[in-house]
Amino acid sequence: MNSEYIANDFRSPLELFPADIDPPLNLASIWGNNNPVELEIGSGKGMFLKESATLYPDINYIGVEMAGKFHRLALERLARAELCNVRMIHANGLDVLGRLIPPNSLQALHIYFPDPWPKKRHHKRRLFTNELLSMAAKALAPPGEFRVATDHPDYGRLIRSVFAANTELFTEKPWPAGSPDQLPTNYSLKWKRAGRNLWWARYGLVSAGGE
Repeated sequence: MNSEYIANDFRSPLELFPADIDPPLNLASIWGNNNPVELEIGSGKGMFLKESATLYPDINYIGVEMAGKFHRLALERLARAELCNVRMIHANGLDVLGRLIPPNSLQALHIYFPDPWPKKRHHKRRLFTNELLSMAAKALAPPGEFRVATDHPDYGRLIRSVFAANTELFTEKPWPAGSPDQLPTNYSLKWKRAGRNLWWARYGLVSAGGE
């Protein structure tokens, strides 16, 4: 498999197209198996997906990236790695989570280093809200997990406060710094080299989000 299709605007076999999907996704039909499925929102250049899909070939991964440039770079990286247990979607992550992912279908949801939108006038654009947690709880199957990381202290406090306000849905689980399943992303490597403190957290599903 190569990445020539990207330069020539061919459709990648690793790509799912929302316009072609009658919601919700039939996850088993995508890969032809019933392996567990994990979703990453904000996949960037695809480093986490590549590392995780390589380490865990019996898990299926869906990555969602809104930025067209990063989406294409992720497709190129995954194609070079010749991975068949990953699919990418170029779309809004909340739309995919809320509209395309079937209820009780995910083993884990990953959101690593989301844009902190540090200026006060932009706070309304931040991804972590009660609505996000409600959608995540609906999509996850017990005992699913929500995993998150940030380098931004203020945003980290906000994320903790959102989870603290939704203890009927999620409870924090131990995830010591340096754990082997804290797999690298482009941002985690960049901010670590810059000397920033990285906050990683994992939250276990308490309920099925009212289903």
